[in-house]
Amino acid sequence: MLQVAKATFIRNTLVMLRAYPWSFVIGHILSGVYTVLFAFFAYHYVFAGQLDDRFILLSGSSDYLSYAILGGAFYAFAVSTLMNVSRSLITELREGTLEALLLTPSPRRGYFLGNVCQQVMRTVFEFSVILVVGALFGLTLANTNVWSAALVWILSTVAFFCQALVLGSLMLRFRDTYITQNTLFVIMAFVSGVTFPIPYLPEWLQPLGQIMPLAPALDAFRQCVIQGKPLMAVSPQLFHMAGLSLVYLWIGTWSMRRMEKRVVESIFG
Repeated sequence: MLQVAKATFIRNTLVMLRAYPWSFVIGHILSGVYTVLFAFFAYHYVFAGQLDDRFILLSGSSDYLSYAILGGAFYAFAVSTLMNVSRSLITELREGTLEALLLTPSPRRGYFLGNVCQQVMRTVFEFSVILVVGALFGLTLANTNVWSAALVWILSTVAFFCQALVLGSLMLRFRDTYITQNTLFVIMAFVSGVTFPIPYLPEWLQPLGQIMPLAPALDAFRQCVIQGKPLMAVSPQLFHMAGLSLVYLWIGTWSMRRMEKRVVESIFG
């Protein structure tokens, strides 16, 4: 399995360095930077630097810029993870290599592990750039509990990977990436508390945010960075995220196997 993961990691890295995926990296960074700029200008020129008591109560902080900038950075990280992993099999299909991949005796776990490791390298770079830009526009990291934030980030990677399996199976089912992934990303940005707390949404819409791993992951990460809380203090969010991960992993594994079977049947008639 590790040998397959290593080979997949090296191949994807070479493709990133030599071909189109650099446009994805730049696009994700720009998306996060736009969120930073939107939060900065909205706070200073629309809200006039003022927040209501409800925001402070729900977010646990009066630092809106750090709240929104971390939301934008973490959202870009989630999108990058979901996109890179979920698109892997349909990219193989488009490039004509899926048949060989499905027929090879190598474990599929190694293939996906290689994809995850390679995208972690990319997202660390993207995330770091967005945080540096955010620091120029008001992001405060003085109270950060570094180890807790790092562990939340790692656990979030696992959660987004599990969700990506479901997204990837849908892409294979509909032979589409653009509409499928962007529909999910727009919904995530709106209901997961990226730029405002989830309770600001209508009550009937709030449960939708709770089935997205981004919501508890972002909440836990913000608390570790803005308020400096230890890992135990965000355990409810971590258990929430772990539960969602298990559900997505089961659905994704089952649906991915079904989609792979359908693809093989279609290939061989």
